[in-house]
Amino acid sequence: MAKARFNNNKNKSKKTRFVGEVRQTQLITTYGIGSIVDFVRDTVMIAGVDDWDTGKNADDIESRRIFNENLQALTGAKYFLQPKLSTGSGFIKSADIPAFVFPEWLYCPRCNGLINAKEMANQKNPRKCLFNNKDGKPCNGSLIASRFVVICENGHIEDFPYSWWIHGQQECNRPKLSMYNVGGRSDIESLFVKCVTCGKSRGMNGVFASHALAGENGYPCKGNHPHLKERKARKPDCDAPLKTSVRSSTKVYFPVTMSALLIPPWSQKAVEIIQKEYDALEHMPDPKPYLDKKTTSSVDISQLLKAFEIVKARKGSSLPRNEENIYQDEYKVLTANGKTNDDDYSAFVADIPVGFERYFEQITVVDRLTVTEALVGFTRSKPWSGDTGNGGENQRMLSPLSTYKKDWFPAVQLRGEGIFIQFRQDAINDWKSRISTRYAKMREQLQTSYMKSRCDRFSEEYVMLHTFSHLFIRQLSIECGYSASSLKEKIYSTFADSNGETMNGVLIYTASSDCDGSLGGLISVAQNTEKLQNILIDMLHRAAWCSGDPLCVTSLEQGLNSLNYSACHDCTLLPETSCEFRNVLLDRVSIIGTPDEPELGFMRDLLV
Repeated sequence: MAKARFNNNKNKSKKTRFVGEVRQTQLITTYGIGSIVDFVRDTVMIAGVDDWDTGKNADDIESRRIFNENLQALTGAKYFLQPKLSTGSGFIKSADIPAFVFPEWLYCPRCNGLINAKEMANQKNPRKCLFNNKDGKPCNGSLIASRFVVICENGHIEDFPYSWWIHGQQECNRPKLSMYNVGGRSDIESLFVKCVTCGKSRGMNGVFASHALAGENGYPCKGNHPHLKERKARKPDCDAPLKTSVRSSTKVYFPVTMSALLIPPWSQKAVEIIQKEYDALEHMPDPKPYLDKKTTSSVDISQLLKAFEIVKARKGSSLPRNEENIYQDEYKVLTANGKTNDDDYSAFVADIPVGFERYFEQITVVDRLTVTEALVGFTRSKPWSGDTGNGGENQRMLSPLSTYKKDWFPAVQLRGEGIFIQFRQDAINDWKSRISTRYAKMREQLQTSYMKSRCDRFSEEYVMLHTFSHLFIRQLSIECGYSASSLKEKIYSTFADSNGETMNGVLIYTASSDCDGSLGGLISVAQNTEKLQNILIDMLHRAAWCSGDPLCVTSLEQGLNSLNYSACHDCTLLPETSCEFRNVLLDRVSIIGTPDEPELGFMRDLLV
């Protein structure tokens, strides 16, 4: 567990207090930098990584540094840093991860008062209302965070401007605000904000309209990043309109993560040692004397010297590496014949179930799998487009994790297991000849969507492989005891306009930060040919019927931006954390066909 601490927003105050616990993996995903977290007694925003590698935190930086050469190439990071784990025990609470109170406007359910957290900074109990009731006595109601915030598409966020909402450009002198519902109702139409000082009030109805804060006399974005030390932009240049949102809405925070497998030779312990020491080694005329001191019972000097040459060659290479190169590296390892056994990666080839030889080229059981997952930024208002290029609108949307750019990103290493299935190219070619231009409309929809930068991933075979992966995960969750959210996918399909090797594969894996990672369920499935055969056959029969049929099976416009054909929550979609492409580019017909056109299905022949 990582323990979040509250930091007072006033620079003069150094008060901190323990507010709650967050799992290490949650700091990279759900409750990452810039997210709003509701703890039992406090609502806070997780602060940036400015202090993760400085001061007292620098003492254990070596133990928290992790390397993944492919992910480093993809993100441009020199290395990755794991969140600091709690060091306290018993009733001692360690202050590991900073956080700021946000929203700063607090609401008292007892007296309906709105109080700014800055007013409570020096109070003995900052969670109790300091307003006086009708008898002149302190209210002492328990304060809770305001429900409303305002966000823009460039990743900025701030408290809802209650005083401006009431007074407009003519601010009241020392306003005292309250918020209440009329008529004993609880809907937004009955919610009003009032200034007790001047008596003005205004209803909150219409506050969620896209133009509510816009216009000539609107409320402009100030470029606020409350998760950073320098909370306001020095020169706000944001012209995006602010929009009101409930603080708990999913659109307030979209974490942007990237991941890559730790594969040979980078999965070797000797290579990891060299990567940590390389800054010192590269300037030595003869690294052998230094490396002699780094040998262990499991790593000898010859392995270290060989690892040094591997790392040196990669560091000295001027060839650019992109996402496609990384997928190809992983694909080559996953499709290797025989058994691979490294410190952080182990795999062997399993038998293909009877009847599936015409579709599958190889099945690889990955019994030891390591995945590095890094948080590279976040967005607000709408998800990241997936554009990994530099500059442009999409780059601006990606909010920074620190005040000044670091040469690392926060990340975690997940360990687990997986099943990799390589598909036969001749079977895919035969299927593509039968479907003609079925997915031309889907391609056009992607080209006009906000995810148009990911058109390099689109192909007919990607749709089929992606759909198979979803159906397989859903069936595994039914028959193997895994929840669908605990399984993840990685689709290896040839990139558009690619000059590299052809890829046709699907990796289904489960991984966690726990040292064991999983209980061996996927391994047992892949090793038992008869059991795997039954699961695949059941998958096809289950996919052949959806409760939304016949509408679902005939649909050509479902999902986000109409980027799915026959795919809905009843038959194909997965939890967002399991899917690599936002639950789009899916079509159940690509696997099982339709009653009128069975030839559209890649595996329709097995439905007997």
